Amino acid sequence: MIKELAPLDSPRVVYDIRRDAEGLKLKQEASLAGGWGGLEITHGLIGTPEWWSAVEAGKFKVETFVGVLRSAAAGDVLHVHIEGESGAQRWMAWRGFDRALDGKKVRTVYVRMAARHPLTTQPDFKARVLLQVELVE
Repeated sequence: MIKELAPLDSPRVVYDIRRDAEGLKLKQEASLAGGWGGLEITHGLIGTPEWWSAVEAGKFKVETFVGVLRSAAAGDVLHVHIEGESGAQRWMAWRGFDRALDGKKVRTVYVRMAARHPLTTQPDFKARVLLQVELVE
């Protein structure tokens, strides 16, 4: 069990990667495809039982961030900005994103993962992988 994650059936959870089969499939396919895309698979494909076990075992640091959500369109892509006391985060809007969340306080739970092929310009770069978004009071 990952203590930072709210129960999957909590009404406060507005996104959970465990319920995003399509998003997981796309991330897995990118990690297995030829080319330079995708995330590391050292600890299993993202979303698999092997991968979740690695998260639980601390192979990936689980991080949280709390702030007020703002959404903004950038061309064809909807971005989510979360402004908190310790800075700001920006995410591509997750599947099922509801603009009614604008102005609401949320908590993101995420891990950082290395790219399958390290970037020559940023060899230590790690992508944030969103696990859950929860409304907070």
